[in-house]
Amino acid sequence: MMFNRSVVLSVLLAASVSACSVFTTNVHPLPELKDVAGLKKIEPRWKVSLGGDDLVPLSPAVAHDQVYAARGDGSVYAFTAVSGAQTWRTDLKVPLTAGVGAAEGFVAVGTKQGLVILLDEDGKELWRQSAGNSEISAPPVISGGLVVVRTGDGRLVALNTTDGKRRWMLERTLPALTLYHASQAVAVRGALFAGYPGGKLLAITLDQGRIGWEAAVAIPRGATELERVADVTGAPQVSDRSICAATFQGRVACFETSNGNPIWSRDASSIAGLGADTSRVYVADDKGVVSAWERASGSSSWKNEDFLGRRLVGAAAASGQVIVTDLQGYVHWLDRIDGKVIARAKTDDSSAVQTPIFLGDGVLVQTRKGGLYAFPMP
Repeated sequence: MMFNRSVVLSVLLAASVSACSVFTTNVHPLPELKDVAGLKKIEPRWKVSLGGDDLVPLSPAVAHDQVYAARGDGSVYAFTAVSGAQTWRTDLKVPLTAGVGAAEGFVAVGTKQGLVILLDEDGKELWRQSAGNSEISAPPVISGGLVVVRTGDGRLVALNTTDGKRRWMLERTLPALTLYHASQAVAVRGALFAGYPGGKLLAITLDQGRIGWEAAVAIPRGATELERVADVTGAPQVSDRSICAATFQGRVACFETSNGNPIWSRDASSIAGLGADTSRVYVADDKGVVSAWERASGSSSWKNEDFLGRRLVGAAAASGQVIVTDLQGYVHWLDRIDGKVIARAKTDDSSAVQTPIFLGDGVLVQTRKGGLYAFPMP
């Protein structure tokens, strides 16, 4: 992962920041995987290759039984979720950033120049509009007739799906250093929840862009700008009663959805956010430890240290299991009750782009080398 604000990647790598090294070549050998008795070997239900090795991998999206993916060169693809058969492909002829957003019959992507491009579900371009002069830094969110995008200079911009005209804009001042990819916002029942650099979590009215409440997931600490990076990572996990989020070099915390009042928080550092179900929150930290906390109280349920040093990318919760990936492209399934490893799969020897995505009765994993893998559940 990279940082913005004129920060050179090589400088951060020299500083040995684990979050930056996740998407880079593995210079030092990783610890060997531990043998597990009775481990199930999972084969992909289908796999396709987008090709290439983009400097900044783009995350896919799933909507209406379709998988949407993109490459940095401007190519956007649609595949059927059941078989992986390609439905369509379009070339937008402009470099893309961040990833794909899909919902309500639309597909949205953003560019390095701050353009937002909206397609219909058949891949036909409907419009392209500017959200400013800074690149789009997170996958667009489509909800309530709006496309909401994050920009690298700290703005949230909402555009109408009908014509691309701006509905509202919210601007925040960013810290001196931030993670290159912003946390992905989440729209739920007319509200937009967005995590920010500096450990802030905001609840925003979707129709008007007004801040309902603001909470601190983490407070930046340290003697240097690098040590004070405490950005919210991944997408917040929202339920009727609680919203939970994680930060890099900070904490994991849950708040009351209605008003942002804190429920609990724990020290943790995650480069890809957290996963959650109705009862627990799951985090794969930057040391390779997978932890589960009770969502209501924050009490520890279990901890798995089998992956120490293997640089995990996110934790997803689906069908009673927790799914994590590592730098070498392995996908691991853990039992949500006790955290024991129950199944494993292999991709193409490159790290996942993001946390696995729930895909009906399976999960979707996209790798840095451009591989899309649909795995069944064990």
